[in-house]
Amino acid sequence: MRAFTIKKGTPAKVIRDGKEWLNDNFVNHTTTKDNMFFIEDMTVDPTGISKTACVPGTVVVGSAWAGAGYYGFRKDGYTLLVQFDYVYVS
Repeated sequence: MRAFTIKKGTPAKVIRDGKEWLNDNFVNHTTTKDNMFFIEDMTVDPTGISKTACVPGTVVVGSAWAGAGYYGFRKDGYTLLVQFDYVYVS
C-alpha cells in the first residue's frame, strides 16, 4: 500500500468540499502536524500513478493543478493541495 506523507510546516492550499476551485476560494495554509494519506485519498495526481485522480492533460479543473505539480488529497470535508516537492512517497 502506497502512503504519501506531508510533514509539519509544509505550505499548502486548502479548499472546503462544495466550493468552486477558484483561486479566491483557496486558503493558504501551513500544516500543523505530519499528515499521512493513501492513494484512495488522492484527488490530484501530478505523476499519473492514481487510476482515479485528476492527472495533467485531462479536461477537468484538477488537471491544471496536477500540471502545475500539485498533489491533492481529500479528507474530512477538505482538499489539501501540496507542491510535488513536499510530498514523501513510501
